[in-house]
Amino acid sequence: MQPDFKEIATTVANDPASYKLCAVCGAVVDRDAATCPDCTAYRFDTDPEHVLNRALDLGSKPRSSVTHLDTVE
Repeated sequence: MQPDFKEIATTVANDPASYKLCAVCGAVVDRDAATCPDCTAYRFDTDPEHVLNRALDLGSKPRSSVTHLDTVE
């Protein structure tokens, strides 16, 4: 099942202070994460305005990457 990025972006936009941005790959991650689940980096941007802008940007674009949630059928 593919994640609904617009729904995820809405969740992040409703509470951007609970998330942060990976400074390496730009992923939006939970504020409590010690490392980025996508690239394992440990540097983050915690500015809620930057998180909000990135979430809205990601939510408006079509999905273009393959994640661990994808399956081969």
